[in-house]
Amino acid sequence: MDKYKVIEAYRRGLITLQECGQILGAEKQQLDDLLRADHSRHSLGSNPFLMVDHF
Repeated sequence: MDKYKVIEAYRRGLITLQECGQILGAEKQQLDDLLRADHSRHSLGSNPFLMVDHF
């Protein structure tokens, strides 16, 4: 299974962090590092522009 799909399932709340780790065969520290790296990789998403509203 693609690790990014597993991480996305975790982020959507479909699986727990523990289940995510079991599927990926990773320990908590490894998961934390992987999630951090994945977040920075996908932080801009498909739209690299940021819209800000000032209230």
